[in-house]
Formats: sequence, C-alpha cells, structure tokens
Amino acid sequence: MPIIEIQNLTKTFDLPGRKVEVLRDIDLSIKEGEYILIFGPSGCGKTTLLNLILGLETPTSGKLKVKDKNIGKMTPKERSAFRHKTFSTIYQSSVWLKSLNVLENVALPLYLGGLSERESKEKAGEALKTAHTEEFALSRPNELSSGEQQRVSLARAMVTDSQIIIADEPTGNMDTKAGHQLMKTLDHLHDLGKTIILVTHNLSYLVHADTKVAMKDGRIIGRFTANALPNNIKEELEEE
Repeated sequence: MPIIEIQNLTKTFDLPGRKVEVLRDIDLSIKEGEYILIFGPSGCGKTTLLNLILGLETPTSGKLKVKDKNIGKMTPKERSAFRHKTFSTIYQSSVWLKSLNVLENVALPLYLGGLSERESKEKAGEALKTAHTEEFALSRPNELSSGEQQRVSLARAMVTDSQIIIADEPTGNMDTKAGHQLMKTLDHLHDLGKTIILVTHNLSYLVHADTKVAMKDGRIIGRFTANALPNNIKEELEEE
C-alpha cells in the first residue's frame, strides 16, 4: 500500500471575481521509503501540492490519503496533530525562536511533544552531529549564514524521526558545497528508510531520487526513473 496516494486531485482558489485552478487531475502514488523529486517552472503548482500533502490546504476535489488517512476529512486540529507526527519539513527560508540557541531550537519540537528537556537536548545534539552542524549548537540562529541555518533546519527536521521528509527548495539559499552536503544527508536518511519528497529547480539533483515527477501548468506531465531529463518532457517544458 502506498504511503501517499493521490487520485484526480484538483485545487482551486477563490479570488475576487474569479477562480484560479492551481492543480488539476493530479495522480501520484508514493511508496514508503521512496525518494521523489518534483520539478517544474515557477507557478506550476509544486508548493501547493506539498501544502495539500501536509494538510495545510484542503483539496477542492479528488482523493488524497497519507498512511491511509484521508487528509481532507480531518478537522484542522486533527490535521495539525497528524502533520506533527507524520512529517518533517525543510523550507528555503528558516524560522527560528531568536531567544533560543541552535541546540534549543532543534530540541523544541521534542520538548513540545512531551519529552524531558534533557532527553530533547540529547536527541537534538545527535541530529546536529548527523547534519554536520554540531559546531553551531550554542550559537544563535541569527549568527549563522543562510546556508548554515538551512543545514540546521535539516537537523531540526531529522530530530522527530518522522517517516516522511518534505523539502521545498532546501538548497536555494546555499552555496554549491553546502548544498551538496545537505543532499548527501538526505541520501543518508533515504538509506535509513525515510520517504523523501524534494521540490527543486536544480536538475543536477535528479541523480539522487528514485522517481522524478515533472509538473507544468498545474498538472503532472511526466514521471520517470532515469537520471537525465527525457526528451519528451524537456520539449514540453520548453514550450511557451
């Protein structure tokens, strides 16, 4: 059974005087432990699709199940609890509590989840080591570069040991070396059995994923496993 199953999914936003269909007829099945890379031009619906999977938005129509749970039928409170338990997320820009140091920020999700302060910090320290960021443990997040903050964000995503990791342009603010290190860490998490969903514009990252999904104009135009962009998808993406 897929860990995420999407069928005939559409999402329409009501704007003043008009409706905008952002996603249409999306079919996507993701197996547990699979590494999915989603790419396409800006505005094609990639982030909206992630928000639907996370339960931050609800579908206009269609079916969306995560771990056999229908996200659209949950209450906002149920979706929030399910999201906290099921997903870890990494975004292009990080959000921190500036009054806490890096270790405390990474430990915070565990502490809020009921673990003791001591155990939360121990696990946070382990996550920082795995992400090669232990040197920043006692620093304030605003003392770090954007790339360093993003590497710490990965540690925070890892600390809850969620099964599904969603990364939306995680290397966008990083230099090449730091981006490569983050991708290596995602590879390591995939090797440990985590399900990875990565949205990126960087097609050099195709080699990291099991399955690649191309989007354009709110729909999926191709799904493939090769490490290079197939000609038919390349041609469609290049069309005006």
